[in-house]
Amino acid sequence: MPSQGYATIGLKPAIISKLQDKTDEYYPGMFLPSALIIMMNEIKREYYTVGMHNIKIDFSGRYTSLTVRSDVKEWFEENYKTLKEKYEKKYRANNFTKFASIFMLNMFESKAEASNNVINLKESDFAWLKSEYDQRKKEYETKFGVKTFEHFADVFLKDLLDRVNSAKRVLTL
Repeated sequence: MPSQGYATIGLKPAIISKLQDKTDEYYPGMFLPSALIIMMNEIKREYYTVGMHNIKIDFSGRYTSLTVRSDVKEWFEENYKTLKEKYEKKYRANNFTKFASIFMLNMFESKAEASNNVINLKESDFAWLKSEYDQRKKEYETKFGVKTFEHFADVFLKDLLDRVNSAKRVLTL
């Protein structure tokens, strides 16, 4: 819906600064409005959800406007309608501008939280998996009907993660 145009949101200087710092951390070299589009789409695809984090905000200073795509602002407004009461209770966000500020910060905090649960691997990190495939190729073909490396990786890693999750459950009892 980029053809719909653009809209502005009023933000305080401390908030814009925080948002830009977070943008530089997660999307180096990208402008904040572009990062918001990406994050909106990630949240809509349910890669993560926007939680309510403990955020302290400096609402001093004059408002500055942030220009965003109109579909992003509409999405913020939809969230404002559904989350208005919760944000008013927790953050004393009694208007859309305060809500949008806090909601954007919560988006970044939620992304950080979701990123903590992601394993980042390089291609070289898969050398061990390739050697496992070479060693277990025949065994996995007869047991599970595995014919390709990709299928082996799916089955082998799922089994590995199941074992880790079982160990976690046992250790937390």
